[in-house]
Amino acid sequence: MVTVMVGSASHPVSDRLYGAFLEDINMSVDGGLNANVVNNYSFDGVYLKHRSMRAHGTDRWRTQVDSLRFWQFHGVSATSYGTETRGEHGQRIETSCPAPPLHHNSQYVRLTLPAGRHGADIENLGYNGGGKHAGECAIAISQGHRYDFSVYVRPVAGVVTLAVSVVNASGAALTDCVELSCGGPGDADASSASTAAARACDTDDTAHSNGWVRLTCTLSGMASGLGKLHIGLVPGNGHLGDCGYAGGGADAGEQRADGARADRDGMHADGVRADGHHAGRVATAPTAVSIAAPSISQSAAQSAVQLAAPAALSDTVIDLDCVSLMDADTWGAGDPKWRYGRFRRDLVEAIAALKPAFLRFPGGCITEGVTPGNEYRWKDTVGALYARRQQYNMWAFRMPDGSSYSQSYQIGFYEYFCLCEDLGAKPLPTLFAGMTCQSPYRDPQSIPVDSDYFRDVVVQDYLDLIEFANGDPDASRWARVRRDMGHPAPFGLDMIGIGNENYGQGYMERFDAIAKAIHECYPSILCVMSAGLFPYHLSMRRAWNHARDIAAGRGEMLLACDPPLAGSRVIVDEHSYHTPEWFASQARRYDGYPRDSAGVMVGEYSANGYLVGRKQDNAHANTWASALGEAAFLTGCERNSDVVRMTSYAPLLAHAQGKGWMHNLIEFDARTVMPTLNAEVERLFATHIGPMTYECSFENRDDERGVADRLFISATGNEDTRFVKLVNTSADRIDVTLDVSFGLRVLSSAPRNRSACKLRVVRLSADPNARNKLGVDGVSSEAAERREDTFAMAGPPVRFALGVPAYSVTVVTVSL
Repeated sequence: MVTVMVGSASHPVSDRLYGAFLEDINMSVDGGLNANVVNNYSFDGVYLKHRSMRAHGTDRWRTQVDSLRFWQFHGVSATSYGTETRGEHGQRIETSCPAPPLHHNSQYVRLTLPAGRHGADIENLGYNGGGKHAGECAIAISQGHRYDFSVYVRPVAGVVTLAVSVVNASGAALTDCVELSCGGPGDADASSASTAAARACDTDDTAHSNGWVRLTCTLSGMASGLGKLHIGLVPGNGHLGDCGYAGGGADAGEQRADGARADRDGMHADGVRADGHHAGRVATAPTAVSIAAPSISQSAAQSAVQLAAPAALSDTVIDLDCVSLMDADTWGAGDPKWRYGRFRRDLVEAIAALKPAFLRFPGGCITEGVTPGNEYRWKDTVGALYARRQQYNMWAFRMPDGSSYSQSYQIGFYEYFCLCEDLGAKPLPTLFAGMTCQSPYRDPQSIPVDSDYFRDVVVQDYLDLIEFANGDPDASRWARVRRDMGHPAPFGLDMIGIGNENYGQGYMERFDAIAKAIHECYPSILCVMSAGLFPYHLSMRRAWNHARDIAAGRGEMLLACDPPLAGSRVIVDEHSYHTPEWFASQARRYDGYPRDSAGVMVGEYSANGYLVGRKQDNAHANTWASALGEAAFLTGCERNSDVVRMTSYAPLLAHAQGKGWMHNLIEFDARTVMPTLNAEVERLFATHIGPMTYECSFENRDDERGVADRLFISATGNEDTRFVKLVNTSADRIDVTLDVSFGLRVLSSAPRNRSACKLRVVRLSADPNARNKLGVDGVSSEAAERREDTFAMAGPPVRFALGVPAYSVTVVTVSL
């Protein structure tokens, strides 16, 4: 029998101890959180042209523009157009365009129905993960659900009716079919609707002058299943009957060009300020909104549209852009601040269940990119959706098909801040520090600290982001962007990460330059310093020495967060990817860390065995053994929460059919969300924590060291509640006597006839190799046995016997 003593209060628990880290890896954002299920929705697809991991430098990472990827065209020719595109190294290239796009950042597709053809169709399978799933339908429809559809259309020649539905692989309808008529070029009704919408939105009507209108409707789910978006095209105002396939063989023209780089400081919030929404079986008077002006004059735009008419006048021609289909029940539906990117509700609810105190975004290695120009630029991700300049996702090289992973930025920094607000989580944005990814097999390059680009772009991005999040719209340009997007109030940003997994003297110089610029303007912002990508003390020594000098006011870099946030003047971000055994051995890692106002953030951790070559596949990922190792480690973080300020698991999300990283916290497919065993432990810890840490010790036993290597404990709580966590990583049951003290003040203030204490015991246990599984039918299976018991006893103090099962996590809640 082992006696575990829970004694007096030790120190406050960090109020940000358990957080979450969202990176667009494993199709976490597009294909996951992004509620729009249309893959390459805006015909702006930019992908990694990944040639060989054995190549070096710029030959390894190249940009590939494929604007029509993931679309199928039947009976209609399709050509991509835009005013600019990108070269192989991401550079901006001006291109000719027959008529203006929605925004100079965007591409569109021109569809031509040959004269005499009575119908055609285009289709999109959604996000199926690629690889062996590349030809599968991946748009989930549930009977009785409603689905919002929208598209920007520009009639160029003739009149076209769009018949919108979702069908399964055999062509059978999963939703009803809604017909949308967009009129012809210069149609009076469309013109009137567009102009009225523009005035209602109090924006200019350049979009109307360019001929674009926005059509919307709502589809109703008629049957449950996986399908594809089907848009039938018929010339004139005719009907397509049952909305079946109208076209014959595919006749798709395709442009594959290389594209352009973003204007760093372009104001992207000049577009849609409110959406007129129309739902119905037939939409003959389309709802439209005004559109941001491309870089072209109104007269030139009008003449461009006029000149765009084809020589064969009997052909029917339309332009399409920004095709969207999403479940009407998105996260925040009805809230006016959610007017741009939208979130899939069940995934947000799964994240919310973790009770994250902070949310780190956007990376991860995506922050710095793999080669210059591939870094994450937050200014490309705000404003109207069509104005956001897309980027290839560096994690494409780990995808099943090796390339097809684009960041559409429908979920950008505005949506990130709104999500933090809804979750009650503090935002922790992490930005590019002027150094590309330094991980092995990448192409690390650095921007000189003394360069104009570093000062005017890299550093300024930090200052502008803080203004975007916190600034006064009457005084700040970027705060006006936030206001115009629908959020006049500040988001309350108080910390920021400088780089990700960067290290070395060059990084310290860049950290100092950026942190100094931040603190000269915003002295209360807490800066997070990277300690590199390895969890070893030797590799992190330079970062820690520098952080402790900053915290103590030594050396040239004297600025630090003032006043200290949560007790730390600077935070060092440690990342750990190791074995379950290693994590258990690190439960006492932070016992000896100096309490010197330099805090720890465990910004990425996972017991996946990656650093020691453990096999990375589904069969070995997210086992109960890994969850146990992580749980043992977290007891050490709780006991040392005066120096460990924040922790967040990585990666957070993974598309089950599109994983490039095998070991994740929450997995999903088009229909189902499945928290892993690791997430179950994370949720148990994060939902059972109090504001104070209490001392824990083993007493009255002969085999102290042996039990200490197998049983890991921590306790937090307040004056009248204790949360005691016990993690047994061994194959043997451990019998424990739990002795919980509540202190003299509680005892002296308690009434003479004290009521009984309430005890609640929650246990999770499983075989070490067990794991939750998500089946091909969208049904998940739970591997851990959960047992919950409640009972009462006299107290305090509280003393009772408890059996801690083999391979288990136990949380005991004692309440007066």
